[in-house]
Amino acid sequence: MKRISVTAILLFITFSLFADEGILFEFKQKKGDAVSHVATVEEEAYINGRLNNRTEFINRTSTTVTETQQDGSAKLFTHYMTTQNNFMNSTGRMLSWGEENSVRVYRDANGQLHDSDNDYLPTVQSVPSFSDKKIKIGESWTSEGLEVHDCRELFNMEEAIQVPFTATYTYIGDEETDDKILRVLEVQYKFFQDNLSENNYNSDCTYAGTQGQAIQKIWWDNERGELDHYTEEFVIYMYDTYNNTFAFRGTAHGEVTDYKSVNDKTNLKKLQKTVEKYKLDNISIKQGDKGLTISLDAIQFEPDSVILLPSEKKKIEKIGEILKEFSNDLLITGHCADRGTVKMQQKLSEERADAVAEFLVQLGIRDQYHVFTQGKGATEPVATNSTEAGRVKNRRVEITIMD
Repeated sequence: MKRISVTAILLFITFSLFADEGILFEFKQKKGDAVSHVATVEEEAYINGRLNNRTEFINRTSTTVTETQQDGSAKLFTHYMTTQNNFMNSTGRMLSWGEENSVRVYRDANGQLHDSDNDYLPTVQSVPSFSDKKIKIGESWTSEGLEVHDCRELFNMEEAIQVPFTATYTYIGDEETDDKILRVLEVQYKFFQDNLSENNYNSDCTYAGTQGQAIQKIWWDNERGELDHYTEEFVIYMYDTYNNTFAFRGTAHGEVTDYKSVNDKTNLKKLQKTVEKYKLDNISIKQGDKGLTISLDAIQFEPDSVILLPSEKKKIEKIGEILKEFSNDLLITGHCADRGTVKMQQKLSEERADAVAEFLVQLGIRDQYHVFTQGKGATEPVATNSTEAGRVKNRRVEITIMD
């Protein structure tokens, strides 16, 4: 028999009463609120009907509410990171940190976005967005949105492709999970554009038009006023002036989680005291641009390998206990001494970052969707490379608790 908590029963009864009257869907935005969104996109690209490549993208965004208004609208700051072809697979390869960008944009309480300071972001705007009326299960509404595509290289363009659409939303039911009720929505929209005269693209541009459609299923936490998770299927066709057709088909799924900024002096001192308590040698902690960083200085591997020594694994296990206190994503950065070729240094730094990240995943500290890696080779030394003592310090791996 499935066990359901008393809290869940009370929530279900309460929400059922509200559902009879209808639900007013809205974003509940407060200054300082912060969420992290990780999405995985699996895409196939075709040129003139022939498969050109398959790509797996990982998109990570962190969004903070920086201002709020009395009408419920808010100014958001979102930092984006996109990587591809580095999803963890049977070889143990971890997610690699990729290209970064950011945007400041206003969002109304109903989800409509406006006044973005980046023409290319967000790539899908105003989804989800809601009616200003209460909605019952089975009812639908429509709302405007925008597809944005960066095709500067593909079509020799200087601007972003921006295609408006009208999405149809249907409230199809509720699902209980983790002592909360999620509202399940279906979203469908199609888009079309072929009138170049209205878009004012540069004269050398070869873009001739686009069309496509997307179908999403959204699990919405209305008590929290935020997306919980979603799935999507999409197809996009683009055309150039030489009668070439570029097709993109794919699926996506993503989730949103709360996070709190840890990059402050209070947490810095807290971590330093914990490191002293555990008597961990060669560990330093600092504040940085991306978050609070724990540096494993002079980390040791087996000779000519990326296999951690048992002593280092014990150290990382202790650090893992510290990391459990935070829910933020982790970025693992590998560094090495200035020995060998630049290519070898880069490869070694990436592999050592992967080794630490994989061990943290094995320990259950985070799953593979919330641990990213990058290698810096010998480009960021903390000591001289002219002595062995200095080179030892430069062989380090950093664990950043991401803001």
